[in-house]
Amino acid sequence: MRDEHAFATRPIDEMYRWFADEAEPTSPIWGTLCRWIAETPEVCERLDTLPGRRRQPNLFLASIRYLNGPTAPGDEFIAWVGENWDAIEELILSRSTQTNEPGRCAVLAPVLASLPQPIALLEIGPSAGLGLFPDKYRYRYTGDVRQEVTPPTAQPDAPELVCEVTGRPPGDPSLLVVRARAGLDLNPLNPGDPDDVRWLRALVWPGEDARERRLVSALQLAGSNPPRLIKADVTERLHLLLALAPAGTTPVIMHSAALAYLPRAERDDVVQQIRDSGMHWLSFEGPTVVTSVREQLTDDDAWASRPNFVVALDDVPLGRAAAHGSWVSWY
Repeated sequence: MRDEHAFATRPIDEMYRWFADEAEPTSPIWGTLCRWIAETPEVCERLDTLPGRRRQPNLFLASIRYLNGPTAPGDEFIAWVGENWDAIEELILSRSTQTNEPGRCAVLAPVLASLPQPIALLEIGPSAGLGLFPDKYRYRYTGDVRQEVTPPTAQPDAPELVCEVTGRPPGDPSLLVVRARAGLDLNPLNPGDPDDVRWLRALVWPGEDARERRLVSALQLAGSNPPRLIKADVTERLHLLLALAPAGTTPVIMHSAALAYLPRAERDDVVQQIRDSGMHWLSFEGPTVVTSVREQLTDDDAWASRPNFVVALDDVPLGRAAAHGSWVSWY
């Protein structure tokens, strides 16, 4: 169910069972609640009134955290949803998931470092722009690669991103230099706005305390020097982003958990625009999201039971990784 448009068509109970499996490894609270929701008609019927992709479980769950609601199954939860449904519905209809996870940079930074430096990093769907600072974070790699890395422009007290590595990374983040950074988003968030920060924190699953602390630290970093974020529809205005790469840099178009929100035809059109630009293309999406990447995967059976994203450079799959960057397995 990595294609976000499944949220508009799949039965509510099926979606919440799926999301329970997704969340369980790092958030047993959400896993337990989602399985109970799937078996509770009073809640399912109400959620089924939401339009289209607004039925996405993560939107409802984030609204619970945003409104300080209960997270345990039972009559209290049913009563709270009923009493607060107007506020819940308003939030779901006005907000998007826009999970801005800086931990993904632990996977993306080695790929960016493998290219000629310096980089002009141009992101589709940047949310508050936390993914545009891979050169400003510190990294601690474990597993096959045991290394602590600080890029040349990262401060000693910068947020530290931890990632377990299998295989050999394509590049060394200590060599990464980002000369320019910009993003294009239909609804860019402001890392300095308290309400946007509150929503982004609500999107973190309960029990992921370290991830929430990392998010807050990254928001402070981005808020002190916000990147340029353009408010526009990528299907119509991608050229505005492509024009922002200065001379003397290696331009890279990047997206993570972003193209899944487009219908397949629009998604493929955006991909073709990226190819036509001649720029490097770094994608980090679910296995079925990018058509050309999906068609190259030959190891799907081995990964069927473990939620994962595929990291690819210039249409070539490089490895599988956790959606939030906590582990990566390089091909």
